[in-house]
Amino acid sequence: MKRSVNAVLSLSAAVALLCLGTPADATTAVLLSREDLVRKSATVARVTVGQSYATESDDGKSIVTRTELTITQPLKGAEADKGGVKVIVLEQVGGTYNGKTQRLLGDATLSQGEDAVVFLRPGDKGRWHFTALALSVYHVDTKGLARRSLEGLHLVQRSGGALVPVKAPAEEVEPIESLMTDVVRIAGVK
Repeated sequence: MKRSVNAVLSLSAAVALLCLGTPADATTAVLLSREDLVRKSATVARVTVGQSYATESDDGKSIVTRTELTITQPLKGAEADKGGVKVIVLEQVGGTYNGKTQRLLGDATLSQGEDAVVFLRPGDKGRWHFTALALSVYHVDTKGLARRSLEGLHLVQRSGGALVPVKAPAEEVEPIESLMTDVVRIAGVK
């Protein structure tokens, strides 16, 4: 009996220690370098954000938001579509549907009409997903400057066999042309 009580106390203490350093209102994600983000993404493109709508996921277990993205400049993948306009559908967990709201902290938010560079991976039924939550979107302002918003992300980095918390890097604002040139260089697109 004493042994099982000690095991329960040890487990409780371990859980409490794990929770100490993690913000309650955040999602944990592995910090990816730009090189890793490009490598892990099937498509990287400059897009214009279109209409979005919330609905149930295909399995009916969650709420998803689907957003139309018009590719204005492919940077990796989608090379066959360089000559024409291509609209893809981005699917994200969360939204408000039938009076219920779900939210995934640390995921990127997009606004209709927005100019952005996105890093995507393919999903089911021709839909796309962000490669790494908010790490996957550079928002482009009217001056042509790109920046990410990592709000709601608790970042970790691999160190040996462990994941170690890291401070979010200071997100530098950079000219959109510089960002796109760097992505194309990393992707090895000719």
